[in-house]
Amino acid sequence: MTQELQGLRAIVTGAGRGIGRAVALRLAELGADIVVVDIDLASGRSIEGEANDPTTEAVEALGRRALGIEADLTDETSGQRIVDQVVAEWGGFDILANIAGGAITPFERSSASVIPIADIRRIFDVNLMSAIYLCQAAVPVLRNSNAASIVNITSLSALGTPPEGKLTGYGMSKIALGYFTRSLAEDVGPDGIRVNSVSPGYTLTGRVKANSVETGFASKANDAALRRLAEPADIADAVAFLAGPRSGYITGHDLAVDGFTKLR
Repeated sequence: MTQELQGLRAIVTGAGRGIGRAVALRLAELGADIVVVDIDLASGRSIEGEANDPTTEAVEALGRRALGIEADLTDETSGQRIVDQVVAEWGGFDILANIAGGAITPFERSSASVIPIADIRRIFDVNLMSAIYLCQAAVPVLRNSNAASIVNITSLSALGTPPEGKLTGYGMSKIALGYFTRSLAEDVGPDGIRVNSVSPGYTLTGRVKANSVETGFASKANDAALRRLAEPADIADAVAFLAGPRSGYITGHDLAVDGFTKLR
């Protein structure tokens, strides 16, 4: 594997497990040093099917530097604290991958007519505001990089309506994040900072597998043209492409990685 990210430094949120961990390891394989950010750096140990070893150790096993930071990203001050710590310890960074988030509120009450307002506010904090906090804190530092890139995670749910109007709050939060991504790309493009997003389809993380009886997601393979669901590595490959030099003239773009999945 080519070391096309050699010498670069990346912050990856939600990197304790799932897609975030896969992104962290793929960027490390490509040569980047990784700041692993999660509310619990050992979060994979609590979910069947996720790796037991900390992502920081897995990154170091690939020969790259790793810095682990535990943070609640819904705290408005967390983004600046993370950026300040990385600058203090590493002098700066080049890539921000906002992977943290998900459909974290109860699925059974996520339809538009019944979703509690508290659930909507919570999911906007987790999926939208956390990314905004970090993006805004990161921009002044990224202006000093010759390879600056931000990649946010949106969702297939932002591109259509799930059956029965489920995942309402989640879809709204990801639509809003997509708009913010495009606006930020326009804003900071003159500074040489690229900003893109990836929209995963149904992805077989440990949490998705554990909840599949309730949500039915793990049985959605027949809804995809490729007749399989995504693995975290599929999403990581897309993030790595948008973060790296092969996408050097791409910004303000959303890349769907969904196997051409139909929501209905």
